[in-house]
Amino acid sequence: MATETQVELEPVKSSPPKARPSGPAGERISNGPRRSKLRLIGAAALVFGVIIGLVFFAHFQSYESTDDAFIDVHSVNISSKVAGRVARVLVTDNQEVKKGDVLVELDPRDFDAQVNEQKAALNSAVAQLDAARAGLEQGLAHVLTLQATVESDQAAAEAARAQADLSAKDLKRSEDLYNQKVVSSHDLDNARASGKASQETLNSDLKKVVSDQAQVNEAKAQVGAITALVQSQQAKIDQSTASLDTATLNQSYAKVYAPEDGRVTRKAVAPGDYLQLGQSMFALVPDDVWVTANFKESQIGLMRPGQPVEIDVDALPGHKFDGRVDSIQAGSGAAFSLLPPENATGNYVKVVQRVPVKLVFNQQPDAGLPLGPGESVVPTVKVQDFHYSPLALALVLAIVTGLALLILLAPVRKPRKAS
Repeated sequence: MATETQVELEPVKSSPPKARPSGPAGERISNGPRRSKLRLIGAAALVFGVIIGLVFFAHFQSYESTDDAFIDVHSVNISSKVAGRVARVLVTDNQEVKKGDVLVELDPRDFDAQVNEQKAALNSAVAQLDAARAGLEQGLAHVLTLQATVESDQAAAEAARAQADLSAKDLKRSEDLYNQKVVSSHDLDNARASGKASQETLNSDLKKVVSDQAQVNEAKAQVGAITALVQSQQAKIDQSTASLDTATLNQSYAKVYAPEDGRVTRKAVAPGDYLQLGQSMFALVPDDVWVTANFKESQIGLMRPGQPVEIDVDALPGHKFDGRVDSIQAGSGAAFSLLPPENATGNYVKVVQRVPVKLVFNQQPDAGLPLGPGESVVPTVKVQDFHYSPLALALVLAIVTGLALLILLAPVRKPRKAS
């Protein structure tokens, strides 16, 4: 019987897999590039951080900014100069107006009546003045006539005085001749009668002169009274003229004009309203605006008028306006408040004060932009140019470079072997 041959196959031995290098060499090969990259990033971050820090430090030293700042403007309060009923309102809310535009019209009939009344009073005063001046001229002429009469009477009195003196001399000679028995008693009586008549004539002429002078004085007194009347009438004319001017002004006030360019706000008037003297109708906001920035008192040490400003308006994100410092208020805002603080009483706690600073735009913003009083802005004022020492900068760069090199060239720390 045939025998079965058994063949045993030997198992094929497979080669074991190559083991990955272990130990310090393998660890260095796998982690070396990553560590170098991290060191490079760390050095770059150090240099970048120092540069950013220096930039922020320079900016902090050169600029001052605050968010306690607002758009400001000198708004004009439009009010009525006279009392009257509103006939027409020619503007509406937020309307742009130009200087000289008619805004409101009052009922003009009352003002027209006042003007006509004052014109009539003025014409009456002028007529009375003309009459008084005519009376004054007549009185002056009468005075001149009486003065001429007085001068004539004075001349007659002088003639009578001369005749009386001559008669007195003749009487003296006649008495002497009579004593010498040269003339008769009849001649002496004639001489005495002639002297007496001349004296009586002189006395009569002198009394007439006195009477005429009294009439002249009376006429002058009348002229003085008429002159006072003329002055009184002239004063009435001046008063009537002033009243007419006032009435004419009130008539012109029936139309309210825009005093300057601007925008109507807070409108509080409508046709049919009765306005009192000085009653506010609306406010007119001009296009000329500026910024009132309330800086801390510790921020204005280097701030001076004329320094450049960058203005960022909250209502216009992305819009920045160039401006300059116009002026700095002489004192903090609290010192001019309604109830200023009294630090001399009670306990004192120091509080950093705010000082208003006026900032103006180099070029006024477009009137179409929504800029108005009270809107918030953030101004940034350049108070100085940052000055640095080259030696200090070189020292900082040397330190930063040294630190970067230390990071890059520092030896790799070997990992511990696992037990």
